[in-house]
Amino acid sequence: MNVVILNTNSFGGNYEYSRCIAKAYSDNEHITDCKVLIPANATQQENACYKKILISDLPRYKNKLFRKFYFLFRSIINPFIVFSFLRKAPPSLVIVNDYEQISSMLWVPFFYLLKPKHTFVVLLHDPDRDAYLPVRFLSELTMKAVMSIMDMALYHEILPDKTYYKKEIPKINIPHGLYEHPEYDQALLNSLVSQKGERKMMGIIGNIRDEKNYSFIIDCLPDLPHVVLLIAGKPSSSSVVIETYKEQIKKLNVLHQVIWIEKHLSDDEMQAIIKACDLVLLYYKHSFTSQSGLLNLIAPHKKRFIVSDSKSALTNVVRKFALAEIIPVNKKEFIDSVSRALYADVSTDQLEAWEHYLEYASWHNHVRIVVEHVHELHKRKKRIV
Repeated sequence: MNVVILNTNSFGGNYEYSRCIAKAYSDNEHITDCKVLIPANATQQENACYKKILISDLPRYKNKLFRKFYFLFRSIINPFIVFSFLRKAPPSLVIVNDYEQISSMLWVPFFYLLKPKHTFVVLLHDPDRDAYLPVRFLSELTMKAVMSIMDMALYHEILPDKTYYKKEIPKINIPHGLYEHPEYDQALLNSLVSQKGERKMMGIIGNIRDEKNYSFIIDCLPDLPHVVLLIAGKPSSSSVVIETYKEQIKKLNVLHQVIWIEKHLSDDEMQAIIKACDLVLLYYKHSFTSQSGLLNLIAPHKKRFIVSDSKSALTNVVRKFALAEIIPVNKKEFIDSVSRALYADVSTDQLEAWEHYLEYASWHNHVRIVVEHVHELHKRKKRIV
């Protein structure tokens, strides 16, 4: 089986995801060849399977209007570059990991011409992302178009009841996959250990988004005097106003309890931060419904963490494997949970739970599940024919 993975961006969670599944597919005994289509500006150079044929996603223009036109331009042109590549490629399993949703009404009709030759599978990473367009009906139209060419959909734990997911195709719940990176920034680790001193450190790491509940957690700091909060990452968008959190910290007089690392984190820096933290907070607001890549960053460390009780894929998988306490968004319960997590001994049951999860969430298990379902899909199609 030949595999083609589409990833239209050169950074972020989906890009890292494409790199991980590419390696796992390449290692699978049933895969003959694996190609990954990425933007020309992507830094990935370590493997010949990467094809930098898509338009760069980092425009040189600073003017906001020009940048918007550039975004629209690449969202129209990139799908036709992919179409040209697939038209010449041998029959393949095409894994749509990241795609140009906004222009789908234009490119989807052309991709129908490729369906007799290729099998299309879409990865629905985040059920919120598919409704990101500012007008609801436009989100529905574009996602219906995207889903119309798919032979199978893959999701993590929860798939919302949306009209654009109604197509009668196999929808497979698959593990997210683990992010393992043995190297770490020793200087940063030493600095963080020195800054926290005898105190315990809990961290909110990764892109700064309001749904990570910063304001609520900062409000709890006066009741956790022996705990330091590490906030590490960069704003996810220009709409995130960090100054609001900093003003709250000043008003509560807890400046001495907060460490900021406001930047995009390299892999080595992220690993150092995870090592330094005694507790990681995945304490999202109720608006968060997806899986969290952060869970799969801390899993290889078997790191203690706290997750909020919400209707999210993250909470589902934590409950299924009994990985951590699931706590309602309630001040007293959060403070009590932090105290238990930081000062209680790790139980044998907890370590066994991590082992079960690590086995389930591996990239090789992810690919095994997909390949098995694709083979079954092909068998059914032959029976129908």
